[in-house]
Amino acid sequence: MPEIYVAGTPVAGSPVAGTPVGAQTIAAQPGSNLLDVLLEHGHKVPWSCRSGQCQSCLVQARPDEVPSAAQAQLNAEQQSKGWLLACQCQLQQDMHISLHNPATDDLPARISDMRYLADDILLLRVTPERPLRFRAGQHMVLWLDATLARPYSIASLPGEGDLEFHLRLHPHGAFSNAIRERKTGDTLYMGAAAGHFHYDPGWQETPLLLLGSGTGLAPLQAIARDALQAGHEAPITLWHWSRSQAQCYLADALSELADQHSQLSLHLRTHAELASDLTQLRLASRKTLALLCGQPAFVEQLRKPLFMAGLPGRQILDEAFISRP
Repeated sequence: MPEIYVAGTPVAGSPVAGTPVGAQTIAAQPGSNLLDVLLEHGHKVPWSCRSGQCQSCLVQARPDEVPSAAQAQLNAEQQSKGWLLACQCQLQQDMHISLHNPATDDLPARISDMRYLADDILLLRVTPERPLRFRAGQHMVLWLDATLARPYSIASLPGEGDLEFHLRLHPHGAFSNAIRERKTGDTLYMGAAAGHFHYDPGWQETPLLLLGSGTGLAPLQAIARDALQAGHEAPITLWHWSRSQAQCYLADALSELADQHSQLSLHLRTHAELASDLTQLRLASRKTLALLCGQPAFVEQLRKPLFMAGLPGRQILDEAFISRP
């Protein structure tokens, strides 16, 4: 039966040799899920998607104790330091675990701006303590404290200074309620940028079809701006469906961008028009690449119309926003 030794005090850097100071010893059944075991024993490990995408359930172990599947979605630096995703870790051997501590393990950032883009969409702009590497459209985990974190797509471009996020606020969401109480000048913490959802310079001559709903527009508009900044030559078609009858929350900025770049065309619609719009999707060419972003049901709803329009699955990239129940 595997045993987990959970550090009682945060361990900076790689886990230390021997049992961590003040460790709690937990006996677990072989094959049990590490996140479930930690939660059952009172450790407040943040989690959201349970699929390894959001990366909010990071914990650290000795590198030789980590199952490869628990690190598959992390970068090389994270892997070398023994970080793993607890939701993807099936226990087969003893492990020495240090819980993630954003104050020592992540990058501090100061809130520089907070304002509403729509009734339920908050623009959050932060100034990181030092520059960090990311690609427009990727996501990162934002930590308000050691137990409250959520992943959000980056809506800004490298080189723009502050990082911008578009947060959809849920009426009863723990993170939503907590961020409402924050103000400019407050500190939060940022995890490493992650995800495959970003512009590739090799797409210069590839028509792009960008389709999003709600705050799925955040990474899509960043990808469009990044492509145009890189001199993208092929057409870029952006469809966005707002959740309400109100106009798209970035309508003015996108219209101005389209006026400046003739290869960018916009279709800013509402969810009431989604079903009929999907029957009218057309491809600029068979080389078109589609990027989809929104809730899982929305992403799945688009797959059949895109296939019927002639787009094979290998030419579809998606980023599904999986909310915690």
